[in-house]
Amino acid sequence: MNSKTKEELRFEFGANWQSYLKSHLSNERIDQARKDLLTFVGRNDLTGLRVLDIGSGSGIHSLAAFDSGATEIVSFDYDPDSVAATQGLHAMRGAPKNWTVMQGSVLDPAFMASLGKFDLVYSWGVLHHTGAVWTALDHAAERVATGGLFYIALYDSDWSAESPEFWCRIKQKYTASNQIIRWAYELWYVARFVLHYNPLKLGYLLKYIREYKKNRGMAFYHDVKDWLGGWPMEYTRIYDVIPRLQKKGLILLRSKLGEANTEYLFSDKQLRKDMTCFSPIDLPDPLTWNVKTLRCRNEFSQIDTSQPIYIYGAGKGGQMVKTLLQAEGYKIAGYISTKDNGQLDGLSIFSLDDFMKKDIANPQIVIASAYFDSISYALVQRGITSFFNAYPYIMAQVC
Repeated sequence: MNSKTKEELRFEFGANWQSYLKSHLSNERIDQARKDLLTFVGRNDLTGLRVLDIGSGSGIHSLAAFDSGATEIVSFDYDPDSVAATQGLHAMRGAPKNWTVMQGSVLDPAFMASLGKFDLVYSWGVLHHTGAVWTALDHAAERVATGGLFYIALYDSDWSAESPEFWCRIKQKYTASNQIIRWAYELWYVARFVLHYNPLKLGYLLKYIREYKKNRGMAFYHDVKDWLGGWPMEYTRIYDVIPRLQKKGLILLRSKLGEANTEYLFSDKQLRKDMTCFSPIDLPDPLTWNVKTLRCRNEFSQIDTSQPIYIYGAGKGGQMVKTLLQAEGYKIAGYISTKDNGQLDGLSIFSLDDFMKKDIANPQIVIASAYFDSISYALVQRGITSFFNAYPYIMAQVC
């Protein structure tokens, strides 16, 4: 076992990234990274933009920014091996003078202030590994120039069947272990979370690994190690991230759930029309949410049994939640759908607009959908800020 204390434990992110570059870097992966970056920010290129890559890791997304025509790129990472990995890609492009690679910490306010402001601040899956995610988020947001974009991805606890405590324990144990035990963890992860302990899915696994490069140009095995060993780590929720960045003067343009990380695109409030094809999502500012996560069966006891319940989502997830609630003696008043009206299992399905016409005082709404971000926005736009998110419970049943 590693003799370091819990506070000193840190996964070797840079060594993992160097291995990725050595084994998997290709023009196809670089092009995929470039396409994913441009698609999410809603641009055809980055011409004329000054770009900051916080926690550059392998450097492939800094390279993607360079290949997309960025006027200037500044890349930095806390881990010296990650800096070296990014420097290798910088050298591969002929060490261009408009691309700077350095070592630094997003938690260092003086260092961050010295960098100046940027048209695009990018940090994918990094800030939650600093040991102080909210400070890191604040410092990163402060680097966005007037009218600029802020593209981040953060682990979201509401996109996890397991509790945050479960994964934090796994990550600490993996990081503190020798190579043999780490291999055992990696096999366990694949068996449980990809194969679901079904050996008949080996063909699916091989196809999944082959096509994994479509995920931002990444590689499956290196991402498994990065996930298991990603310590230090803190979870966030959309219900905390968005209000906090509103206070930093940013507005939300889009979000995307999935693969543990929630991706966000924010803008400075003075968004320039030429920056992106996306328009701001209409959210109240300031925004205050009171959203309770329902992951385990006993957490549903937070719902008031004396009041009717509406389940937002009439698909398989909604039916799972309905079955559980009815078994516990709760009264289900109906389903809510974003657009459609109808009937299901003897219950009415109300479109959100029709539901709002019912003028129900303090409705109890339980979200049962993978699109809980857009549903949450739709609810808050109509003045509903208190509800439940049962998608973690649904994930636990499926997994």
